[in-house]
Amino acid sequence: MKFIADMMLGRLARWLRLYGYDTLYGIKEDDKILEVAKKEGRIILTRDSGLAERAKKLGVGVILIESNSFEDQVRQLMGEGIQFNELFPENARCPKCNGPIVRVNKEEIRDKVPKKVYEIYNEFYICLNCGQVYWPGRQWREMVKIDKRIREISKLSERDRQLEAP
Repeated sequence: MKFIADMMLGRLARWLRLYGYDTLYGIKEDDKILEVAKKEGRIILTRDSGLAERAKKLGVGVILIESNSFEDQVRQLMGEGIQFNELFPENARCPKCNGPIVRVNKEEIRDKVPKKVYEIYNEFYICLNCGQVYWPGRQWREMVKIDKRIREISKLSERDRQLEAP
């Protein structure tokens, strides 16, 4: 499943990338979003009801995101059947550029990270597209906390669906 998110959904786009979804973001013009989505078979994620209606008329997949709240956005996507499987760097895409991320040997990134980081950490990942290096530091730990919250939302959403089932 591939997405293209409008400019109102940057945080959601970055998180979808972290969960391994190929998600384009940064295209400002609605016409271009529609063109790319149709050409590449992407589902448009938008808060813009006008864009959503235009997409539907063109036969382009679209999800009109109803809330500004990140948690509510995740909950809505789960309701649409989008899975937020456990966050693993090996499955992630770069939150900056959408490129694939791969694990690398420590020696490969020696000159690409601060000396202190190189000394402290042994686990490193790099984006094959933009070259951004990632390691399990403070930001990583914050991401894990948010991932835990998303897991809780997932469990609650699943419980709610089971309660609603006849």
